Amino acid sequence: MKDDEIVNKIDHGIVSVTILCIILGTIIGIQFKTVRSQITAYDIQRVSELSVKLNSAIAENDSLTKRIQENEKKITEYESYLAQDDKELKSILDESSEFKMLAGLTDVEGRGITITINDSPKAGQQNDGISTDAFLVHAEDILSILNELNVAGAEAVCINGQRIISTSAVRCAGSVVNVNDVKIAAPFVISAIGDPEIMEAALIFPGGVLDALKPWGIETTIKKLELVKVPGSKQQIDFKEAKPTTLGGL
Repeated sequence: MKDDEIVNKIDHGIVSVTILCIILGTIIGIQFKTVRSQITAYDIQRVSELSVKLNSAIAENDSLTKRIQENEKKITEYESYLAQDDKELKSILDESSEFKMLAGLTDVEGRGITITINDSPKAGQQNDGISTDAFLVHAEDILSILNELNVAGAEAVCINGQRIISTSAVRCAGSVVNVNDVKIAAPFVISAIGDPEIMEAALIFPGGVLDALKPWGIETTIKKLELVKVPGSKQQIDFKEAKPTTLGGL
């Protein structure tokens, strides 16, 4: 076979392979775009369905919460009516109301403060290799503030409307904080009933809990108010192991 024939065959083969590659590439590209568009359409539909379900669940929860509040109000009215002519019953109901308030189960109001805490504006910026977490409000920061408020004599506290009671848990959950198993994002508003001057002093003293947040740009604002409202806890507490101690067991 002559050299020219060999070269021609090689050139012909290269052209054939090139054309084949182009055809295959085009087919693969079309299939990829088709699959990607199908996936995108599915994702959009799925997100839309989940959004509808979420809104429905939120609406149902709000409706049930409203019904519970209405029933609680009716019960209180019935109790007050029955206790009008029964001193013993009135005494029992008064004692029950006091216990409920101590347990954090009733709405309360009085003098106090609100503390608003927000993530640092630096959280979304490049910070010379410093982790973004350093510029975010964490559960530990909130717990430190709650501890100082308790020491300062706070009588009732809530975080973004979530009442803090003995069984409350405050913990990080990714970029948000879980309070009573409810996800809360910044800004966090802590409302506390108690002596405004004492509680403020417990938070702003040099080297205190709020001072420790300043280097990271965490934003904090304290307001002293004549009227602070703190809702009662809606937690369902189910004692599985704990039982009242009998008199003989003391």
